Amino acid sequence: LWEFGGVPGSRDWVRSAVENFNSSQNDIHVTLEFRDWATQREGLISVVVAGEGPDLIRVHHKYAVEFGEEGVLYALENFQDFPSVRERILETAWEHVAHEGKHYGIPELVLPFVLGVNKEILKRFNLQVPKTWEDMLAMGSELQKHGIHVFVMPGGLNQDTAYTFLPFLYAAGGRVLNKDLQRAAFNGPAGIAALSFLVEMHSKGYMPEAVPAYKYDESAAHWSTGSAAFTVAGPWFQNMVSENYNFDLANLGLAPHPIPAEKPGPYTSRPVIDVTIVSIMSFSPVPEAAWVVAKALRVEDPVWLQPASAMGGFPSLKAAYEPGVESDFIDYQVMAEVGRTGLGWPGHPMITEIQNHLASAVNKALTGTLSPQEALNAAAIDVNEMLQDR
Repeated sequence: LWEFGGVPGSRDWVRSAVENFNSSQNDIHVTLEFRDWATQREGLISVVVAGEGPDLIRVHHKYAVEFGEEGVLYALENFQDFPSVRERILETAWEHVAHEGKHYGIPELVLPFVLGVNKEILKRFNLQVPKTWEDMLAMGSELQKHGIHVFVMPGGLNQDTAYTFLPFLYAAGGRVLNKDLQRAAFNGPAGIAALSFLVEMHSKGYMPEAVPAYKYDESAAHWSTGSAAFTVAGPWFQNMVSENYNFDLANLGLAPHPIPAEKPGPYTSRPVIDVTIVSIMSFSPVPEAAWVVAKALRVEDPVWLQPASAMGGFPSLKAAYEPGVESDFIDYQVMAEVGRTGLGWPGHPMITEIQNHLASAVNKALTGTLSPQEALNAAAIDVNEMLQDR
């Protein structure tokens, strides 16, 4: 089992879970190896070239489609009891591991993207959590007088920027690609409106001037000092700001992402989720044994019945969202609702390259190199050429 990424709590859990599994029976032995989250794609490509590697991998959901299409991952439809496993997990999570009717991984964690709120700032200035983009703009002048930004985000040439833009795109009724995943859609009215809003926030000084150079950790550090009221957050955020920046969690709140007062895009506004998955490699000589391990660790273990901040995300099991379930997550129900209804990146084999083009467009607009429409149109041309050549 190659375990890419994970937070300290999830790594401690999987070590213990593997030990317990190995000691519980003699037929299957699991060897656990931790890998850097940033090396997922390179690691998968290396095992494709070598034709050998782990039986199981824990990765981001976007690789399910890319490597499932290439025949590198084993379709779960090959297992007779797959329908019963599928029934136990949120359907919104299964959407992100599917390609042409096949599923290439068990959804493990759901990561809902929400608005991180500094409650102390809102209380100090008698402000309410914004429900619309217009609400955020209206706060700007008052907070600016006191040297506080309304919003902070990563805006550099990195995937953090693409991830931060996505909630605004989806809120405006936009999508990354069209319905058949053959052309860019992010440069439509919703995308232009979303990027124009962010550029306006930045140009008015309602975001830090240095945002076009920020990565996510720099954005989180700025927010944690009380220098901004809002930021993009998720289940990782609570422990991150407390442990890394000594932020007082009594002042942390979470809320749904604001939406525009009038939706410019044609699609339903939806929040954003990310999903981690466990997949079986197609060259595994023991797929049935790998399936037993995947179910034991990622479906049947009681840790998935209750959302815990130490795990860095929400379980994908439906049981974790039932009434009466308790959690140590701050504003648990806000994230639970996003987890139930959210939408992730589209399942396209070239989504990593698409994310890079989108991040570049956001950065160019924030720096004033191009207008929002020009930046998104230029990125769409590059993406469409890439999709056509594929």
